[in-house]
Amino acid sequence: MTHPLPSPSPNPWSFLPFALTIFTSAFLLFQVQPLLSKQILPWFGGSPAVWTTAMLFFQTLLCLGYLYAHALAALPSRKTQARIHVVLLVLAALLASRVLPGAELRPESSDSPVFQVLLILGASVGLPYFCLATTGPLVQHWFTSTAHASSVFRLYALSNVGSFLALLSFPYVLEPWLEQQEMGRLWTAGFWVFALLCLPVALGVWQNKTPAGAAHSDADEVVPRQAASALKPSWVQRLSWVALPALASLVFIATTDQISHDVAPEPRLWVSTLGLYLVTFILTFDHPRWYRPKLFAFLTLILLLVASGLSDIPRWLGIDWDYGVNEVRWSHYALLFVVCMLCHGELYRRRPVDTRRLTEFYLCMSIGGAFGGLFVTLVATQFFDDYLEWLMALVLVAVLACHVLFRVEGQARGRVRHAAGALIAVVMVALLYAMQNPWSWREVRKDDRTEIVLDQVRNFYGTVSVKERRYVSEPERDDRVFFSGNVTHGQQFLSDALRHVPTTYYARDSGIGETLQWAMAQKSSLSVALIGLGAGTLANYARQTDAYDFYEINPAAVRFAQDWFDNLSTCKAGEQNILLGDARLRMEQLPKNKLYDVIVLDAFTGGSVPIHLLTREAFQIYRNHLKPDGHIAINITNAYLNLYPIVKAQAEVSGMAYRHKYQAVDEVRNVRRNLHFIMTNDQAYLKAYPSVNRAMRDEQGRLLGNEPYDQPGLRLWTDQFSSIAPIVR
Repeated sequence: MTHPLPSPSPNPWSFLPFALTIFTSAFLLFQVQPLLSKQILPWFGGSPAVWTTAMLFFQTLLCLGYLYAHALAALPSRKTQARIHVVLLVLAALLASRVLPGAELRPESSDSPVFQVLLILGASVGLPYFCLATTGPLVQHWFTSTAHASSVFRLYALSNVGSFLALLSFPYVLEPWLEQQEMGRLWTAGFWVFALLCLPVALGVWQNKTPAGAAHSDADEVVPRQAASALKPSWVQRLSWVALPALASLVFIATTDQISHDVAPEPRLWVSTLGLYLVTFILTFDHPRWYRPKLFAFLTLILLLVASGLSDIPRWLGIDWDYGVNEVRWSHYALLFVVCMLCHGELYRRRPVDTRRLTEFYLCMSIGGAFGGLFVTLVATQFFDDYLEWLMALVLVAVLACHVLFRVEGQARGRVRHAAGALIAVVMVALLYAMQNPWSWREVRKDDRTEIVLDQVRNFYGTVSVKERRYVSEPERDDRVFFSGNVTHGQQFLSDALRHVPTTYYARDSGIGETLQWAMAQKSSLSVALIGLGAGTLANYARQTDAYDFYEINPAAVRFAQDWFDNLSTCKAGEQNILLGDARLRMEQLPKNKLYDVIVLDAFTGGSVPIHLLTREAFQIYRNHLKPDGHIAINITNAYLNLYPIVKAQAEVSGMAYRHKYQAVDEVRNVRRNLHFIMTNDQAYLKAYPSVNRAMRDEQGRLLGNEPYDQPGLRLWTDQFSSIAPIVR
């Protein structure tokens, strides 16, 4: 009697080519997105619409790549699959030789910017990115015919590890040290490495055998055909493949926007939230041990209440506790993590048993992931005046968590459990609406004042609003405040006596106020450029002999300044113009003989500053339109970034002298803490107004010294190099 020979044990090294290929493709996918977006940002005025449009391009191309992988996997011959993909790979490698768009692609007009962004990205990286997007699902499909087919979903977890590392490396490793062109050449080299890794995998399939000692041939199937037909996913299951990643994507984007709205748009915010989003993919697709449905459903319900009613919970418990920025931020981070674990964990539980459905599964996932971003971009931004998608996301998450928590496998107690889950879901939705009522904050009554939101608009440039504050005991302090997001960009008293007194960052004894008054004392007429309109407060400095140009990129800000404040309508300037669009592009288009006495840069108060206005090339444009004895005054007040060393370096490379002035808070005059930096060659001005630092004192009020502003050793910002990592406070 003969015994069959034992099957050879799987060669562990056969896993390596697939793993390296998928890891490299995911890493390059997340490297090229910020690289190209940053490259073309100055071409379109640094508008946030550039990032939005670029994300739309990459998400759409990712879906098309997954669709291509699904269609290719449906071909009966894997030889044909491999041949087609090798041709695509070679073409993509040839086109990847120059990934950064050159000057010939720079648009000459501002017409149809969305179409122009899509065209530039498509011409620069279209086919290479498409090829990278196909790699994950297609290589995993080929991997299912190896002896390690049961570990196929770990490859997806590995791809998210690559994405996560790329996400961290761009702002913290590459950007602080390399210029754009250097990063572009490195990315091209990385793509060629990826192609070299992918070729052996594809050629192994081409030759009708699996690479590196695989145990299965092309004819082998992990699931028999008859069993596979019985395991065909239902339409409900397919719908969950789209809905669950769509909800996770919506929560990710809504959480990011909500933290920006409640705290500030910090530069590290996207890295933190997107990193958490990717980590949940890594954990849930690595092994079932990391996801416990009941536990994460319960934690989700608890954190929904905490993140939504953080300010009310201590009061309900009779505790006198004032929550701050850190509590808000970390409660939202925790909620994002558990929600994405819940969505992605449920998605993994619903994965196809038949691995031949793998490409269909990933195609549905990519459609769902893109849906969340598209909803915010195309629907919420266009039709909502506030972040209403946050409340919508919370309601959907509450329903999902209740479903998972009260889900039963059997039918004996199913009706009771389902009824209990439905009741809890209704209660949760009611509580969320009570705590997150998006209209409740529009009129807030306090002991000493009433605050009413008069107008609010949301567009590609963010959310701008006007709030009126009326004081019960001090009606002379009644005012209106202009907000961009949560950052104050202007304020005006309502009383006739104080109506046109400059306030907030622009008091007469501020750095900018002193500069304008000095220039007025030296010349009978001034030509002034103001970059950043706000409430138009600086218009109050104008005389009849002066000419004022206001540069503003957001049309909603212009309307608000004209409709709700009268600084512009009562401006005494004999000539005043509002130039709508990016200030750098508009100023670059000015005639060469158009020169200003004072250029005021006032667009850097928030956490997401327009970097392209602070580069060497930008300051060259400013100097081209500045008189020899003119002044460039910059409002570098910022709670999140130390911009002092950036503008100091620009002054030094320009050969201009400079001063700075810190001004403390004065609540009586509605003066906010501010720091201004002034560049000029007017030596008399510099002698008359020396620099003023912020004094640092201990708890007893003893002087410890001046606040250090400078950070020696930072590289000069250019259009090819800029990094905010070293200057984050």
